Amino acid sequence: MHIKPAIATLVPIFCLSASALGAITLDPLFRDHAVLQRDRAIPVTGRAEAGDKLTVTFGSTKVEGVAGKNGRFRIELPAMAASLKPRDLVVHGAASGDAKSTDILVGEVWFCSGQSNMEWVVDGAFEADVAKSMAAKLPIRSFKAPHVTANEPAESVEGAWRAASADTVGQFTAVGFWFGVDLARSFDLEVPIGLADISWGGTRIEPWIPLDEMAKSDFKKTADDLAAAINASRAVKPEDRAKAQSIEDARYAKEMDAYWTKALAGEPGQKDGWSKADAAISGWSTAKMPAYYPAMDRALERFDGFVWVARDFTVPAAMAGKPLALALPAIDDCDITWIDGVQVGATVNNWTQPRRYEIAKGLTAGSHRITVCILDMSGQGGFAGGAMTLSANDGGAGSIDLAGDWKWKQGGGVPQVGVPMRREMNKQPGTEPHEPAAIYNAMMAPCISFPVRGTIWYQGESNAGEPDNYRKLLPLLMNSWRAKSGNPDMAWGIVQLAGYMPFVENEPAQGAWALLREAQFRGAAEGKGGMISATDIGEAGDIHPKKKHEVGSRLASWARNTVYGEKSVQWKGPELAKASRSGAKVVCEFDNAQGMRVRGDKPGAELGGFALAGADGKFVWATAKIDGSKVVVEAAGVTDPVEVVYAWQNNPERANLMNGAGLPAVPFRVKVAAGK
Repeated sequence: MHIKPAIATLVPIFCLSASALGAITLDPLFRDHAVLQRDRAIPVTGRAEAGDKLTVTFGSTKVEGVAGKNGRFRIELPAMAASLKPRDLVVHGAASGDAKSTDILVGEVWFCSGQSNMEWVVDGAFEADVAKSMAAKLPIRSFKAPHVTANEPAESVEGAWRAASADTVGQFTAVGFWFGVDLARSFDLEVPIGLADISWGGTRIEPWIPLDEMAKSDFKKTADDLAAAINASRAVKPEDRAKAQSIEDARYAKEMDAYWTKALAGEPGQKDGWSKADAAISGWSTAKMPAYYPAMDRALERFDGFVWVARDFTVPAAMAGKPLALALPAIDDCDITWIDGVQVGATVNNWTQPRRYEIAKGLTAGSHRITVCILDMSGQGGFAGGAMTLSANDGGAGSIDLAGDWKWKQGGGVPQVGVPMRREMNKQPGTEPHEPAAIYNAMMAPCISFPVRGTIWYQGESNAGEPDNYRKLLPLLMNSWRAKSGNPDMAWGIVQLAGYMPFVENEPAQGAWALLREAQFRGAAEGKGGMISATDIGEAGDIHPKKKHEVGSRLASWARNTVYGEKSVQWKGPELAKASRSGAKVVCEFDNAQGMRVRGDKPGAELGGFALAGADGKFVWATAKIDGSKVVVEAAGVTDPVEVVYAWQNNPERANLMNGAGLPAVPFRVKVAAGK
């Protein structure tokens, strides 16, 4: 299974020189309201007239330097203590003029990166009201970068710093905000916290890794092939590219005209008229939309093919007869959409693109039906997250929210019809959001030299199903950012994926997401980072669990202990140290086991999530009992256990082992050592 990313915006690979602008420009994170990293020299970077003599002033501190032949400058401010006192940062050049950033603080700065669970905002998580009530009292600021890509490192990226307040904090990264809350409190609110939110929902890990660093790794061929493709593309003349695009567009249009006719020819839903306004859908299953296939029904987890979804809605008189726009989230992979049996739009093989279908003549007032035939070719199918609305194009006649309960019915498998593919002849290789280095180049490269204490990283859903590669890619990512930043001590806090998808009673040892979690655990250790687990706070039907406070607090506990030296702060959940046999039982010994208990401590609550397998490899749910720092496990019918698992499922709902700090045990699957 994999999650596919949202569509990217290409950032221009050129930069205007300061001489063309007639002014000094500072790099992105030196903008108004920034937080600078305390106790480290701060290289102020940007662009000015080539060779210009520059003076950098920050409060009472002044340092001088010279812009290079290419106009770039790097002038270091000395290390400074934390300060809540706002100061201006001014760079003056005799030929370049002045650049000024105001309201700058000095404190602790962290990159907050990854995919949607890191990008998820305070307003979309639990405790948003609490966050807003306390925001203005906290010295927390956040910088947010937009979603852009490039196939070579960029100098700048848009974005702005915002101080936390009731008005702004709703759009902060929720994990980052609660991480910052705990850090700020641990410093008695005397040290400002800066959160550089450079994240992108739905993205894989590869686009976050610099291409030259990837070329030094086991993924050298991937990096070299992409570099060669980029160089070849840049050598093509613009006029030749335009001619090739014209020929390509004509071919694509011709094939698209015939695709849906062929694809639906053998489809039961087409044959039985499921798209018609009077189709009998009352007997169909019900699910909340938007949703991917597994959230609709566990049986669809590995299904590739057609799923039909439909719902009735009412058009109010105020919207009747007016041009409308139907907005749907990205659909993985294809869709054809009808209203009242009339086709209003179709998209083929574009799983990154949110749908927008125009209904020029509008609809009459009253009841109508929308039907969407989804075709998933591979991986995970269905709707990505996002708005589902029918709105008047004039913006003033209202909007109908289509999210919520829909009817759905499974159709046939993937049709044996070739899918038309439109090649973008003007698009350079290395600029798709899933390609190696594409996001690093545009979003991270302009910020990587800005001194930070570390990075918190929440990503992996989009690489689920590829644990072997991920185990190598994660430490590669960590070390590549350290190399590019010039900070070999950059701390890394990794979030282990939360539970997701329906709990499966008859599969105690699924693999899938459990294997990815193990790759995170091993990869984080190899990259000399810390990993906190979120297996206990997931939601079966939502890949974006709303308990972001817990995740941020656990990351803060890790940072307080390992980065800031608060050794009394516990951050690790129980980790298996050894599993050995004792007759038909398995004794699991744990580290970080102080106060080990069952989550919730309800009277009579049973320890769950453990399973044993004998020589036949078939896992059986086991009973388990805590004995100090050990758990004794046994399973009916398994008299000669050879393997034990804990929380080894996509959604380990039964797993409830924790320590006295309330931290969940890390999932594991191991062979059992010989014992008594």
